[in-house]
Amino acid sequence: MLHKQLLLILFVALMPIGATAQTDPAFCKQLVPDQKIFDFGTIQEKNGPVTHTFLLTNTSTKPIVISDVKAWCSCTTATFTKTPVAPGRQARVVATFNPSYRPGKFSKELVVLLNGGESYVRLWVKGTVVPMQHPVTEDHPYHYGEGLYMSHRVLPFRALKAGEQQTFQLRIANDTDRPMNIEFRRQPDNRLLQMPRQLTLKPRERRTVDVSYKAWREYSYRRRIDIVPVVNGKSLSPLHLTLLPAKQRGK
Repeated sequence: MLHKQLLLILFVALMPIGATAQTDPAFCKQLVPDQKIFDFGTIQEKNGPVTHTFLLTNTSTKPIVISDVKAWCSCTTATFTKTPVAPGRQARVVATFNPSYRPGKFSKELVVLLNGGESYVRLWVKGTVVPMQHPVTEDHPYHYGEGLYMSHRVLPFRALKAGEQQTFQLRIANDTDRPMNIEFRRQPDNRLLQMPRQLTLKPRERRTVDVSYKAWREYSYRRRIDIVPVVNGKSLSPLHLTLLPAKQRGK
């Protein structure tokens, strides 16, 4: 009996703690930002991170403390005033957006948590990123020679059923200052493989082509097709295309 009474007392004592921990923060109307949304406009990726400072005024009669600022995205960070903001005074939230590898439009929210998470204020930064051209090796890691770079050394096709097709996107780059004439020679000369047999790239041009294979029947053995690029008449190391046998389907 005594044991049950002790458990009941303990349960009642813990109830307020649990209730408090589950209370959601409330929107704060007393810390007023000079603007809720800041538009960076059009920015250049090559110029690196951009920064804006929000000013937030305490319109209440009590000090307000900024506990933290959550940006939810590694591309957006923030620093903020960490001392209590007295009534009538202003706090600063400095938002920084890193446009690296983030082309196009963006809109990022910052949640300013106040007084230990009891309340919050929301801010946003937005804009449009104009991308830059990154080094060729970032998207085309394999150098075949003569300034030809491609995204793959091996194209691993799965075990295909009869009539089934699989497609890879192959990125090709000419990292020279002269035009590049490329002939793709197949060994063996498989006719079910669909890709350009030749193409011409302008100086520094990058292009993406589809490489597709449509099986007309199933095979019980592993097959390989070598695609030898011939650049301006010179044969280079091959791109390997592998096709798994039917028995390895699903592995």
